[in-house]
Amino acid sequence: VSYPSIVGEILSSGFGIVGFSWICSPACTELEVVVMDWLAKFLKLPSHFLHESEGPGGGVIQGSASEAVLVAVLAAREQAVRRERECHPEQSESEIRGKLIAYSSDQSNSCIEKAGVLAAMPIKLLPAGDDLVLRGAALKEAIERDVAAGLIPVICVATLGTTGTCAYDDIESLSSICEQHQVWLHVDAAYAGGAFALDECAELRRGLDRVDSLNFNLHKFMLVNFDCSAMWLRDANKVIDSFNVDRIYLKHKHEGQTQIPDFRHWQIPLGRRFRALKVWITFRTLGAEGLRAHMRKHIDLAIQFENLVKADERFEVVAPRALGLVCFRAKGDNEVTSQLLQRL
Repeated sequence: VSYPSIVGEILSSGFGIVGFSWICSPACTELEVVVMDWLAKFLKLPSHFLHESEGPGGGVIQGSASEAVLVAVLAAREQAVRRERECHPEQSESEIRGKLIAYSSDQSNSCIEKAGVLAAMPIKLLPAGDDLVLRGAALKEAIERDVAAGLIPVICVATLGTTGTCAYDDIESLSSICEQHQVWLHVDAAYAGGAFALDECAELRRGLDRVDSLNFNLHKFMLVNFDCSAMWLRDANKVIDSFNVDRIYLKHKHEGQTQIPDFRHWQIPLGRRFRALKVWITFRTLGAEGLRAHMRKHIDLAIQFENLVKADERFEVVAPRALGLVCFRAKGDNEVTSQLLQRL
């Protein structure tokens, strides 16, 4: 967290905005459009994720990665149901919904499995490799087996920076399989996404031009206080079409304009907080280079800590260091590590 972010939080709380549509507070919507494009450029994301691009993509601030993942899962589900009803009008909607299936890695965050529960759609946790990475081969095998059994694959949620070891799923091989089977590919980069902004971590961006959506938590690596999770969509219309419920009291003369989104269609709740303000103030105060320096400092501290662990015969590193995460244990029984953890 940072002081500029706290200032932004205090100001937005004082304004008391419930910015579910542009007409509620033009500044709330328009500043979010601005900062989401700033952030996409800072992270060097593909241009089709920018609001300023000609395509239907764009970014929105969600509360947490859990919300972003759930939005992707629900949107993918509804798109799949519509597609299947067009192709197979002889099947009822309930029959189609009973066949839907989704995928993720057994190393993925618990919020992904929870999203499947909330969406009433089973999510299969596929085995990652020995290096804890999920690859296209495992997804291909699962999809082919499920299609043969009459199931309908809907979405794969990949992870860049798993919770346990900060492993990076193979986005390119997963993209190839998803494209073959019309499966939505969402990338949860809740922690590691900040490193997209670093040239030395450019490898992490490989394949992002092929994904349908992704999320990154600014409250993890970008000095913005909780809650603030950025989400980008290749085609925002797929989410809007899935969630759009219009009432007369929600209408205004500017709705439908591409540069003036009504973000209520992009999220679970109707009302929303003015989170863009704290992002804007943090960026304007610390600057892009200041934020990069902060991330590099965390990485340098992790390298220093990893070297200390390796130099101490009582401990061992159990997974490769990734960004600011070092996974280590005391040698011997797990009980020794458990006792150490309790003492810490």
